[in-house]
Amino acid sequence: MENFRILFVLLILCLFVNNSCFSSSRQITTETSNSNAAQTPTTENSKDESGAKAAATQGEIRKVDFKNFTFEPNCTGEDTQKITVKKGEYTLDKGDDKLYFTVENVTYGDLSGDKDDEAIILTVCNTGGTGQFSEGFIYGMKDGKPELLARIEGGDRADGGLRMAKVENGLLVVERNGAGETGGACCPEFVVTSKYKLEGKNLKQVGGDQQRELYPPQRVKFEKGATETTLNVKLTNDDDIKRFSIGAQSGQTLTVSSSAKDVSLTLLKGEAKTIEDGNRLQVELKKSGDFLVQVQKLGDKNVNASITIGIQ
Repeated sequence: MENFRILFVLLILCLFVNNSCFSSSRQITTETSNSNAAQTPTTENSKDESGAKAAATQGEIRKVDFKNFTFEPNCTGEDTQKITVKKGEYTLDKGDDKLYFTVENVTYGDLSGDKDDEAIILTVCNTGGTGQFSEGFIYGMKDGKPELLARIEGGDRADGGLRMAKVENGLLVVERNGAGETGGACCPEFVVTSKYKLEGKNLKQVGGDQQRELYPPQRVKFEKGATETTLNVKLTNDDDIKRFSIGAQSGQTLTVSSSAKDVSLTLLKGEAKTIEDGNRLQVELKKSGDFLVQVQKLGDKNVNASITIGIQ
């Protein structure tokens, strides 16, 4: 009997010890699982915060107000001076000391390949004469502040004046004016397109320049047996010039007339004697060949005109 009691006690002790071990093991496992579960959201939150910071960086340059900003344009002289534009303009008019500076356009795009946009700003500067000197600026962000990365070389109106700058496929595409054979500083004849890659703080040209005519001429054709033809044109502020190419022989007389008065008629190419009479142009041809006639709008209003061209 005594042996039975001893065995019973030992059995109870063993059961108690096993339950304690099991409970302890289960508690450790649960705590470890809970600890791992608590760490998972921390990793996800870190990714979210990183993405949010990247998105904020990409948008920072667009928050800069370049219409109310301080620039250092080259037109101020060899020793560039800081000027601050307000609402996109700066004016200095003190006797002979004159300076007019305007921000013409602001565009954005990733030029550095870091998935952060840069800002491209086109400006025009006048120092009191007839010259209108254009210049471009490329800004990025550094330590939360705009930083000048590069300048885009411009020129004076038809002589290299900047028309447009934008980002395409990571490259800077720039359009400049070209004077051509018949154009002067006032009047561009061509558009010259160049492409650049931003390397650090330098612009490196990629490929050669491409040139296209601003006013490609329309070849005038006459019906068989006809000596004149009429063409209808619409002239606007954005499209104020039309040109026509006419083939004729020496000794013939070319006449061009417009139904509208608010236009000018000009012979641009061809050896001839011209007589201008209001909205009518008469040309006595001295040599055979192609003659180039220009029709240009006068004034601010749009013009719809019928242009009659005849050869006798």
